[in-house]
Amino acid sequence: MALVRDDRTRDLSPWHDPLGADEGHNPVGWKRVLWIGYGIVFMFFGVFGLWAALAPLESGAVAQGQVQVSGNQRIVQHLEGGLIQEILVREGDRVKAGQPLIVLDPTRARTQYDRVHQQYVAALGREARLLAERANAQTVQFPGELTSDPNGIHAAEIVEGERRLFEGRRAAVENQLHLLDRRIAKAREEIAALKAQQRSDRRQLAIIDEEIFGVRELYEKGLERKPRLLALQRTQAELEGSIDNREALMARASQTIAETEFQKAGLVENTTAEIETDLRTVQNEIQDLRQQLTAARDALNRTTVTAPESGQIYGLRFHTRGGVIAPGDPILNLVPEGEELIVRAQLDPNDIDSVHEGALATVRLTSFNQRTFKPIEGHVTQISPDVVRPEQGPPFYEARIRLDPAMLKRFEIDLVPGMPALAIISTGEQTMLDYLIAPIARSLETALREK
Repeated sequence: MALVRDDRTRDLSPWHDPLGADEGHNPVGWKRVLWIGYGIVFMFFGVFGLWAALAPLESGAVAQGQVQVSGNQRIVQHLEGGLIQEILVREGDRVKAGQPLIVLDPTRARTQYDRVHQQYVAALGREARLLAERANAQTVQFPGELTSDPNGIHAAEIVEGERRLFEGRRAAVENQLHLLDRRIAKAREEIAALKAQQRSDRRQLAIIDEEIFGVRELYEKGLERKPRLLALQRTQAELEGSIDNREALMARASQTIAETEFQKAGLVENTTAEIETDLRTVQNEIQDLRQQLTAARDALNRTTVTAPESGQIYGLRFHTRGGVIAPGDPILNLVPEGEELIVRAQLDPNDIDSVHEGALATVRLTSFNQRTFKPIEGHVTQISPDVVRPEQGPPFYEARIRLDPAMLKRFEIDLVPGMPALAIISTGEQTMLDYLIAPIARSLETALREK
């Protein structure tokens, strides 16, 4: 039986030539394969190098940022603070100017307002009474601000009290004046009586004088006795003394009248001066209380926190009834209606030399699904003139980026302040070779400058 060679039993030693060179094949075949491989590698690196050296690539500065209001957002605060009674809005609500947002417990403000208001209406009552007293009026004309007061019971008490006081003070002054007038009238009556008596005495004195003249002639002729003459002279002296005495009494009565008139004038003058002093005091008090009342009314009205203008609510800091708002604490933020929303990006200071106003930017809103959400184009509208140094974190320049409104409308994107964003701001074109060489060049420059 013939023997058949089995190629599977050929030598597979390490010296076996896979290309068959050991079996008489041409060795040029495998060299050609190597050269082809070298050529492919050379062409790849050559084309890549040419592309890296010549093909321009878009370069950009990456900056983290947030969506914010282009202008000044409205921070709603409360001057006095207080206890939250009711919250009428939620995050994202759109409100109109003057719309109530939060209601605070009005107890403290109402108590303060009522206290000042009671003092105010009481001062109005005193002023009306003093004006009537100064004018010597018969009744008090109270102002409509007092008679039409909504707190009718308290106002009625003040009106009645001031009316009684007016009548009492008026009666007291009238009684004092009446007593003085009676004293004057009595003195005048006394003077009139003294004058009448004096006239009678003068008439009697005239008769006695004539009688003495006749008796003296008779006495000188020896026709009348001396005692008769002496008696008449005694009567004459008594009448003259009576006339002089009544003259003194009339002078005293006249002095009493003058003193009483002076007391009367002094009473009127002192009363008027007292009224004027009290009136000035109460009018100054009214002016002060008007200001306090206005402040108390404003504080009471502020217990209902309203929207300063139309806009959208965001950043609501209180969510439960009974919460306490400290004086001046921010309650919520309000984005005014019509205000444009922009992206405020934090630009690395190392990139500031290559970023300028008007530069194109591509913005990704990282809160959206990045697989379905497309980047939004925009441009830089403003760059801060100096670096911003926050209390925490590295310094940065603030770049404001205005987003393309057409893209926002087309993609139906509703921007909300506070949304995180990632902005890539175009800084020009560079080749791949520049990217690769630039770090090496900077390192070499630094190394060559070191001692």
